[in-house]
Amino acid sequence: MKTYRIQARALGKYLVDTIKADSSDKALINFSKKVKEGLIEIINEDFYLNHITFITYEELNESGENRSVEKTSTPGT
Repeated sequence: MKTYRIQARALGKYLVDTIKADSSDKALINFSKKVKEGLIEIINEDFYLNHITFITYEELNESGENRSVEKTSTPGT
């Protein structure tokens, strides 16, 4: 099972949640179900165009490694 962070922006609203699923398709379906059930907070947002719907998702790294910009080094520095 993988973890996905899904964000949606539509009609001046912003929705975001983390979903565990076997695939990205199933994660998007579960996200949609949670929206219909009212389980995801809807945040008013005027930054994006109201007439365009944006839906993005990313697979999160659940390996337990905690990496950040401060801990990452570049060879030769």
